[in-house]
Amino acid sequence: MNPHHHRPKLRPSRHACAPMQGHGIEAKALDLVLQYGTEEQACAGRTLVRLDHDLRREFERDCPELRDCLGIYIILASDAVDTVCHDDRRLRRHLH
Repeated sequence: MNPHHHRPKLRPSRHACAPMQGHGIEAKALDLVLQYGTEEQACAGRTLVRLDHDLRREFERDCPELRDCLGIYIILASDAVDTVCHDDRRLRRHLH
């Protein structure tokens, strides 16, 4: 697998850490999505990053321990991870 993007190591904001801990999202899953994810523009200069369907299935096969974490969406704001979530309703709030 070739990474789509090479991003510097981004640190989650305090706002992003709470859902990561509450939903059991591991740092390794965050790193995989940041390294291999597809970017989309969101509002207010933010960027949404997520794995496309095929790549997600490949990681689920190769890293079964991360299966529940790979469906995450990451919102980047400047040089930090602003939000991490599973739920599309939360995602829509950040896009509008």
